[in-house]
Amino acid sequence: MKTSIIALSFISLFSSAGEYETSIGLGHEYGGVLGAQFAYKTESTKYYASLGLIGMSAGFQTTFSENSKHAYGLVAGREELESEDGFIFITYDYHLDGFADKGWVIGTGIGVTREDEGGWWLNRGETKTSTSITLNLGYKF
Repeated sequence: MKTSIIALSFISLFSSAGEYETSIGLGHEYGGVLGAQFAYKTESTKYYASLGLIGMSAGFQTTFSENSKHAYGLVAGREELESEDGFIFITYDYHLDGFADKGWVIGTGIGVTREDEGGWWLNRGETKTSTSITLNLGYKF
């Protein structure tokens, strides 16, 4: 009997733990210029991976309160135009219809990018690290 109660507790925990979400957008949170984001989301946190035309990224976001429109997080990845050796940003996003709902997302962030000196067409073997600002615009389905 005791085992059954514990098993039922775990089943209810996992069945209400979260849902999956798909988004498309522009910016580092979406893998660069244009990309798609695939996320696992609970009421106040989401973990995501993104694949874009010129890069990829992974990150997480969390809200200040339940069903807030404001979220902060961290994203890391790489894209071929300005950060072929990687990037990492602390992000802030504003969800126009709320974190839990479908709709538009506008975001920004500050972080570090690393790129080969001379760009992707002329690799001199040296890596340049610089501070950057990111802007993101997306739509959650």
